[in-house]
Formats: sequence, C-alpha cells, structure tokens
Amino acid sequence: MSMDVFDPTISSQEEAINYAPRPQNFEGLKVGLVDNTKYNSRVLLEKIAERLQAKHKMEMVHLDTKQSASHHLTEEAVKEFKTKADFVIAGIGD
Repeated sequence: MSMDVFDPTISSQEEAINYAPRPQNFEGLKVGLVDNTKYNSRVLLEKIAERLQAKHKMEMVHLDTKQSASHHLTEEAVKEFKTKADFVIAGIGD
C-alpha cells in the first residue's frame, strides 16, 4: 500500500509512502511506546498498553521518553523498537 504525499514547501516534489504490512491477528504482538513528555502522555500510553494486554495478550516491550515533544526519537530508540516491537504507539498527552 502506498500513498502520494504533497509537500507544499516544494511545489514539484511528490513522494510515495510505502506502509508496513498490517497484521492479520493482534494476539501476542509486542508493542513499543513513545512518551513525548506532554502532560499525561505516559499515563495514557500505559493505560492503552494495559488494555491491549488484557484484550489481545500483547506485551509492552519498550517505552522511550523523548527529551521533549518537539524532539525526535534517538537512533538508539529507533533501533530498539525495530528489534523488539511489532508496532509502536506515540502518545500526545494533554
């Protein structure tokens, strides 16, 4: 599956996005969480992880806390997610 994305800052650029394949079954998947440090972000993420564990027997395998909401993930965090998690949820909080 791909999608065409338009960047309004560069009028002639088009770039396709190739999405990762979606799982057919959620049972037992490993989830990673990204806390962006906004108020209640971590609380919200942990509640989501608890419910996913209860409903689908998912396991939270890694939680990374960004330096601030405007900072990107570190390369180390990205590597950790790629090796441990089946998918990642980023929290926004507030």
